[in-house]
Amino acid sequence: MQLLYTLLLAIIGGFALSLIHAPLPWTLGPILFLSVTAYYTGKQFVWSLKIRNAALILLGYGMGRPFTVDAGHAILEHLPLMLLATLATISAGLLAAWLMFRHTKINLTSCILGCVPGGLSQMVILADEIPDADLTAVTIMQTLRMLSVVFTIPFLAIHILPEGDAAAAAAAGSGHDVTGIITFAAVAVLGAFIGKIIHLPTAALLGPILSTAAFLVITGLTAPAVPTAFLNTAQVLVGAYIGSSINLRKISEYKGMGAALFAGVILVLLTSAGMALLLSNITNANLVTMFLSTAPGGLAEMGIVALVVHADTATMTAYQLTRLLFIMLIFPFIAKFIIRHVHIKKPI
Repeated sequence: MQLLYTLLLAIIGGFALSLIHAPLPWTLGPILFLSVTAYYTGKQFVWSLKIRNAALILLGYGMGRPFTVDAGHAILEHLPLMLLATLATISAGLLAAWLMFRHTKINLTSCILGCVPGGLSQMVILADEIPDADLTAVTIMQTLRMLSVVFTIPFLAIHILPEGDAAAAAAAGSGHDVTGIITFAAVAVLGAFIGKIIHLPTAALLGPILSTAAFLVITGLTAPAVPTAFLNTAQVLVGAYIGSSINLRKISEYKGMGAALFAGVILVLLTSAGMALLLSNITNANLVTMFLSTAPGGLAEMGIVALVVHADTATMTAYQLTRLLFIMLIFPFIAKFIIRHVHIKKPI
């Protein structure tokens, strides 16, 4: 009964935010409605981890689906530049985390996970796996950071930067039969299963990304698109888990978060813009493509913008996926190393 009540509020939240055309309504809606309702009623909502993980498998497949052979070639060709862009963005995020740590009472672990641009769902899930992390603080920071990015980057890409080449826009295939759908579903589920066995971080999400991408590269097939209704449902199920985990009554403890977070977002955006300009000159790719490639947004959101402005989606996907994989595979070890070995005292 408690799960049904949580699900009902999550759906209402997603529907409400979709009516006002908010960014990522089916993720942010459940988070907003559940956390606010819990704040005013004092009731703590519950949600199933297994349901969340099932939804993550679908989202992982959706994130791995754009990875084509072209994207694989782009990764091999531009890998050093991709790593450079990734390191620059993460370094800016770590500097932003330092600023947040010095000007708030939030611990260093939470500041790092909240400021590094790894995507809302990924970083919140990662925070849930690290004992010292404050899930509420990380979720609030990542949500505010994501909202800033989702509103800012599309505006810059569409209205400020020159449009890309329409011929470079990738068109996804359609018309897959039931056998193809079942095959790719099995690949995604198998990826999650293997990811759990080998202890991948956030295996339910990263496993399907890797297995789907590998299957596409090996077979050369085109992955069937996920119906919008399915993606929205998955976002609701993940958003319900995040929203039920937030305790907004702790916000009063996060004095100074707003100003420090705003400064951090500006720092990361400026770093991304600088890297985009540099990479555009080095690779001769158009500026809007490189800006979307280095932008601290999610792969799905940047992919939508890339299609609208006719950017090179294969290059954009390669850069964004490289950053995602680096953050999911390597960054947890970097974060844990910093947390264990860098002992910093708060200013008195």
